[in-house]
Amino acid sequence: MPNDRPRDDVRAPLPAVDVTHLPSPLHLYLRALLTSRKPAEARALPTLAFARRNVALDASAIARYAQLCGFRDANAVPPTWPHLLAFPLHMLLMTDRAFPFAMLGMVHLANRIRSHATLSPGDRIDLDVRSGALHAHDKGQAFTVVTTARRDGAVVWTGESLYLRTGVHDALGTPYRAELSAGAALEASRTWQVPADLGRRYARLSGDYNPIHLWPVTARLFGFRRPIIHGMWSFARVLAEVLPPHADDLDLLVEFKTPVLLPGEVTFWRAAHGGVFELRDAAGAVPHLRGRWQAPAPSSSSFHTEPQS
Repeated sequence: MPNDRPRDDVRAPLPAVDVTHLPSPLHLYLRALLTSRKPAEARALPTLAFARRNVALDASAIARYAQLCGFRDANAVPPTWPHLLAFPLHMLLMTDRAFPFAMLGMVHLANRIRSHATLSPGDRIDLDVRSGALHAHDKGQAFTVVTTARRDGAVVWTGESLYLRTGVHDALGTPYRAELSAGAALEASRTWQVPADLGRRYARLSGDYNPIHLWPVTARLFGFRRPIIHGMWSFARVLAEVLPPHADDLDLLVEFKTPVLLPGEVTFWRAAHGGVFELRDAAGAVPHLRGRWQAPAPSSSSFHTEPQS
């Protein structure tokens, strides 16, 4: 397993480790538990990269995902689907012995997706996941995990996931700041019920069996009074509402604000003009996420940072 690499390789540039057989979700979460012994210290990220080759875009799995997330065209590949395929590689990276931070309790702050071409069920893609930039955050150390999908050698999709390890002092990197402000004029558009079993249903599709998403008893072990839904389900659900059909050149950004407790009710808010949106609580007062979409995808990169003084 990649976790068995010797410790003295931490600083050396490493080629991507080809993953031919994905570990089970149980095995991945046992690895995550073992990372809890890592100290909350600011440390540079090693060069870590994992790859899967010739990954099929399975039509039946995509159709089930589209139905659960509200995408109307079950025959299209939602722009969030490659993230789902890459998530086990994210876990391998963050549970690697060389990775400096404990994974349990990690907070998913934001996600940026750039889609450059139409993907179709039956396509085969190569996935590359590697450690990215560090960002200083007022609650700890933020870092990015960068995913690239290629079809026949050409880049068709990229994703940047921003995670936060809380409790780290003197964090490294340029200071992170949210790109999306709360000042946009938005109108209430939809109200959705989120049932108690939604986290378990999404886990079966995504392989993300984090205990905070499953049952009240497992969520309480991590400080939540009820399970919370996966942030990427919430992001996919609002994208299903706002994206035009057959859009193949997109720049998508989401910033996660507060968790959605299960069961519950959420409200969807959007700008009358433009691609800004929010998912809020039932009263429309507390944002769960804030996002925007635009096309075509610009060439500018990464999350917003503040200049260091």
